[in-house]
Amino acid sequence: MNNEEIEALINLTPMKVMTQNMKQVAEAIDSSVENNQTDQIADLVKSGNQLLDAISKLSRQ
Repeated sequence: MNNEEIEALINLTPMKVMTQNMKQVAEAIDSSVENNQTDQIADLVKSGNQLLDAISKLSRQ
């Protein structure tokens, strides 16, 4: 590992990790809609809602 990679890991906060995960969920939902994969959309939306709840709770601390 180089110094940049180590610094990137050190700077990760729970909020950054959850925000990055939320972005990935949103991209997955978009992809599922485009590919007409309706069976996955509900699960992804549920995951997104859980992440939003966690982000909301974390932001209140």
